[in-house]
Amino acid sequence: MSKPFVPIVAAVALHAAFLAVYLAAFHGDPSALVCVGQKQIGTAPYEAVNVGFWTGGFDGQFYYVIARNPWCRQGAAIDLPSYRHVRLLYPALAWALSGGGDAWRLFWVLPLVNLAAIGGLAWLGVRLAGHYGVNIWWGFVLPLAVNDGMPLLRDLTDPLATFTICGLLASWLMGGRGYHLTLWAAVAMFSREQNVAVVLVVLAATLWTRRYRAAAGLTAALSVWLAWVCLLRVGYGTWPVLPRDDYFFGTPFKGMWFRWTHLGQSGSRVSAGLHFARMLLLTIHCGLALYLAARTPDRVVSLLALGGVALAILTGIASYEDAWSYTRVFVWIPLAVWLAAVRLRQYRPMWLLVPVVLWPLLSVAVAWHTWRT
Repeated sequence: MSKPFVPIVAAVALHAAFLAVYLAAFHGDPSALVCVGQKQIGTAPYEAVNVGFWTGGFDGQFYYVIARNPWCRQGAAIDLPSYRHVRLLYPALAWALSGGGDAWRLFWVLPLVNLAAIGGLAWLGVRLAGHYGVNIWWGFVLPLAVNDGMPLLRDLTDPLATFTICGLLASWLMGGRGYHLTLWAAVAMFSREQNVAVVLVVLAATLWTRRYRAAAGLTAALSVWLAWVCLLRVGYGTWPVLPRDDYFFGTPFKGMWFRWTHLGQSGSRVSAGLHFARMLLLTIHCGLALYLAARTPDRVVSLLALGGVALAILTGIASYEDAWSYTRVFVWIPLAVWLAAVRLRQYRPMWLLVPVVLWPLLSVAVAWHTWRT
């Protein structure tokens, strides 16, 4: 049996290598991780950015802006300001660690926070694997299984959100004390709004098992988060949610059907083949999640699996338009598969999570092909 820290160090080192090789394609300029559209380079609040995307950019640019000052109302630089701002933890941590939102330091602090979250997720994986008598190197696999490598390359909130919700679930599975559950629940909700659903499931489980002190702590954490939501509603005049139209949420399977029937939309056979491989793996993981949900003895993990599959089915075209979305948005599915497989000591489902490592590798290769040729 390996020493517990070895898989953790290996996971951090591998993802740091992804990051280093990706940045090498941009001559080592960390401002490339902000993902700003080229037309915005040099203009406030992106005056320090040197590298931009040919398209309109990606979501990392919004969290960079919020991290400049997460304690004020955000302006026109953000597409859905109340929705982005509800994910306070990531930009707030970056703001604090950068010395108050320094424009240049944030280029380094934002990815380092995500890298630390990946290390934390591997640590949780090692602890859970050891708790259930499984080889601790499956803890090394956990950040790969949930595809933390891709959002690391674009300053997204995913690694921190996944780490915190896994912390809550690990604490629940290992019989953590009520204040542990409360702290994990609080940081999970402030890192990503969809984590609230998992907190509610754990809250229901504490009530069912008569852990009333833990339930009270979770209720208090939920109340603080709801107060933040109401504050955003007052400040922005809108609730921090996505628009309720058929593009984001609609007819069941609409998003999946769109992706399956538009594999060759870009006109490239290679792109069509990659979309096919990604969708095939997602479909397999959905089936695994349903299979394990019916067999794992813990209902919290079962509901996590069912919730992940439901989200994949009910989400509209918005989450399936590009590979940067549907390979990371439905993180509850691989997380539930990993947790249930470790709980049941079944290795085959976990091996089927390993191919996800290809997605950050492909992202690095595309960056080199696009920017160095």
